[in-house]
Amino acid sequence: MAGLFSIIESAKRAINSSRAGMEVTSHNVSNVNTPGYTRQRIELTSTDVLNLKNGMINAGVKVVGVKQIRDEFIEGEIRRISNLVGNYSIEKEILTRIESLLNEPDETGLGNLLENFFNAFDDLSKNPEDRAIRVSVIHTGKALSGRFNDIFNSLLGIKKDIISELEAKVGKINQIIEDLGKLNQSAINLRNSGAEINDIRDKINQKLKDLSELADLVVSYDKSGGVRVSMGGVMVVDKNFIQTIELRFVDGFAKIVSLRDGSEIKLKSGEVFALQSLFNEVIPEIKQKFDELAQNLIKKVNDFHKVGYGIDGSTGLDFFIGTGAGNIQVNKSIIDNPSKISSSINGDIGNNEVALAISSLRNDVKILGFYNSMVSDIGLRTKISSDNENLHRMVLNQIESQRDAISGVSIDEEMLNMIKFQKMFEASAKVIQTVNEMIDTVLSMIR
Repeated sequence: MAGLFSIIESAKRAINSSRAGMEVTSHNVSNVNTPGYTRQRIELTSTDVLNLKNGMINAGVKVVGVKQIRDEFIEGEIRRISNLVGNYSIEKEILTRIESLLNEPDETGLGNLLENFFNAFDDLSKNPEDRAIRVSVIHTGKALSGRFNDIFNSLLGIKKDIISELEAKVGKINQIIEDLGKLNQSAINLRNSGAEINDIRDKINQKLKDLSELADLVVSYDKSGGVRVSMGGVMVVDKNFIQTIELRFVDGFAKIVSLRDGSEIKLKSGEVFALQSLFNEVIPEIKQKFDELAQNLIKKVNDFHKVGYGIDGSTGLDFFIGTGAGNIQVNKSIIDNPSKISSSINGDIGNNEVALAISSLRNDVKILGFYNSMVSDIGLRTKISSDNENLHRMVLNQIESQRDAISGVSIDEEMLNMIKFQKMFEASAKVIQTVNEMIDTVLSMIR
């Protein structure tokens, strides 16, 4: 009789195991479309052999845990590539805006307006007394200086937009850090109680992927079930600790610092790093080049213009006023009186040497040559960022496909598991039924 009861116990364990397997299968199927979900598998093992008087028997099967099917290396690569995609995506977005701002080649582009300005002085050299041409010189000068002003102010506007975006992304980082801190505590508490932390681990991994798009991370898992996260070389999440960050401006530079002690967090890649780099280096560099271009234009045009004579006999006037791209303007005295535009070197109305000299500035390497070089450089930077983004997105898609093949839920596979556990349940129930009949037979013999 003891042997029969041990068979029932073994079958009961099998029923419980099949029920647990069905629960895991159901959980997988339910989360087939859940982002970041990792397929789970029940871990079964045979029970220890029991030594009895009549021999050794096995008490059946038992559940030893529920394992996630994951590849830590692939998940780390997903975070690393996501970080680079975020970096190049931001670079491309801002550089494309700057490239669109230049509007080259186009009638309203700065290059075309420079050509129009020098062409107007060339026309003036052919007809120094023509008032309509003089008015045209003023209009082309105003259009040119206005375009410089627009570009300068637009660059300042882009910097302001970057500040807003930086603030939003720093806020997002802090929210993720706080969420990770809470998930850490939940994972540790569950682990201490002996429960599985698989679903919390998935949530942690999803948060880490979101965070990796924003900043470069170093991630490790604690035996207690929590995660440790270092960002830019500074620990921001530990099992009993979180450290949020703040955006500060020091001497005009955007810096990311720890709220705990104010120490700087030096990021190396990601969306926030890209925005910092654009704000601190790229846009100031482009702005400085536009200032340099405007300063060269102002100086070279004025150097010729102020030594010449207008048809009204005036001399010594600057054509442009201002100190750079942000405030270059046509001299109001010239706007009010086109006769003051210098065209003659000696005061003779028919002399055109000054107008010719100014028109020849189109060939100056520090003006149109310098500008064309700037446009090419910005275009090349934009293309490199775009190509890098596309390349890394392609790599990311491939790696995520590998992850899905390993960790994703396959409905076909889960259906097979469901049938397997169903058959296991039915067979175990049949064993119990059969043993019950055997016990009834033995009892009837005793009676």
